[in-house]
Amino acid sequence: MANIPFPRGVRDLMPNEALFRNELLGKAEAIFQRFGFLAIDTPTFESLKILKAKGAIGEDVKLLYETNEDLGLRYDFTVSLARYVSMHQDLPLPFRRYAIGKSWRREEPQRLRYREFTQADVDIVGGRGPAADAEVIAVPSIILEEIGLDYTVLINNRKIVEQMLSSFGIPKDRSIAVMRAVDKLEKIGEDGVTKLLVEAGIDKDVIRRIMDFIALKGSNDDKLAYVSAILKEGDGNTAIGELKQTLQLLAAYGLKGTMMVDFSLMRGFDYYTDIVMEVKANTKKTRSSIGGGGRYDKLISLYGGKDLPAVGMSLGIDRILDLLDFSSSTKYTYAKAFVINVKDKNYAYALKVANFLRANGISIDINVATRNISNQLSYANSLKIGYAIIVGDEEERSNKVKLRNLVDGQETMLPLSEALAKLKGT
Repeated sequence: MANIPFPRGVRDLMPNEALFRNELLGKAEAIFQRFGFLAIDTPTFESLKILKAKGAIGEDVKLLYETNEDLGLRYDFTVSLARYVSMHQDLPLPFRRYAIGKSWRREEPQRLRYREFTQADVDIVGGRGPAADAEVIAVPSIILEEIGLDYTVLINNRKIVEQMLSSFGIPKDRSIAVMRAVDKLEKIGEDGVTKLLVEAGIDKDVIRRIMDFIALKGSNDDKLAYVSAILKEGDGNTAIGELKQTLQLLAAYGLKGTMMVDFSLMRGFDYYTDIVMEVKANTKKTRSSIGGGGRYDKLISLYGGKDLPAVGMSLGIDRILDLLDFSSSTKYTYAKAFVINVKDKNYAYALKVANFLRANGISIDINVATRNISNQLSYANSLKIGYAIIVGDEEERSNKVKLRNLVDGQETMLPLSEALAKLKGT
C-alpha cells in the first residue's frame, strides 16, 4: 500500500526502543517486588457500568474508548482494581498490588500525550493513612532515581482544599466544579481558570482569594501553617496533620527528589478523596508530569465492596521514555553473541554451540539464512552484537569455537567452556 493507514496517538517501537522500554519496565517491576507488592492481572476492557459509575472517573468519561457491547477499554488501573477488590473480598489486607500495562484514552494527541500508553501502577488497599500514602509515593520515586531522572513530587489534600473553599463561602456541592477548573491551571493558565470560575458563577472577590490560596509560596511548613491558621478545626485541620505526618515518613526513605506541597494540584478524577500527588520530571527539555495518583477511599464501596481506604500512584512510562531519549539507544538486541556457520554442513554443530551457551544463561543469536561469512558478520554488526562465534570444519573436529570481538576485531580459538566463561565475564 502506498499510503498505509495508521492511527493517531499510537506508535510502533523499533527493536532498540522496545528493548529499552522492556529493561525499564523490568527495573520498575523489580522495585515493586522489592517492596513486597503483589502482581495481579485484570482485563484490558471493563463494563461501561463500571467505568461510568457515578463518582468514578467523572467528566473524563468522554475520553473512553467504547464498543457496541457496552464495554470500554481500560482508562487506568484504579477503577479495575476497585472492581477487582469488590469481587474478591477475601483478599489479605492491606492488599498491596502492582500492575504494569497499557491503558487507553480518546484525547487529542500531542507531544508526550498518547491515546495508548503504558503505566506502572502501585496501590495499597486497606492500609493506614500516612504510612500507606508515603509508601506509594516513595516506591515510584525510587524507580525514577534508579533510572536516573531528577524529579519533584507535588502533594496536596483535597479535604484541605474543600475546607478552604468552604471558608471562602463556597458550598461543598460546588467545590468539585471549582477543583476541576483549578486542575486545568497548567493547561490554560490563571486567566483561563478565572474565566471558568466566572462561568461557574463564583464571585470575583472569592476568585481572587482562591487564586491567592493556590499560588501560595514558601516552604511546606509555611504553607501548612497558613492554612492551619484558617482551618482551626474539622476535616481540613485533620488532613493537615496527616499531610505533615506523610512528609515526615517520606523523609525516612531518604529520597533524592523534592517533596513539595502545592495547593493548586487537584487531579481531575472525582474518585480522589484526600491526598493527591503528581510527579514532575526536572529536565532541561521540560518540567513535564510523568506520574500521579491519590487516595480514593470511597471507590471500592461504589462497586459493592467493603468500605476500604485505598491509595495509589502511577508512572507514565511513555513520557519517561521520551524524556530519556530512548529512541537514541544503540542496544538493538539481547544477544551477546552471534553464531556463524562457515558451511551449511557446519550448522548442526553451530546449533549445538548456540544451545549450550543458551542453556548456560548467555543470550545467543544464530544464522538461519543461507549466506556467507561476510554477510553473517555484516548482519551481526548491524545489530551491534558484541561477539561472533565462528564454527567451521576445524572448530567442529576439535570441539572448539572461534570467538571474535566485533568491536576490536580480536579473535581466539577456544574450547567451548572457555568461550562460555569469557562471555559470562563481559
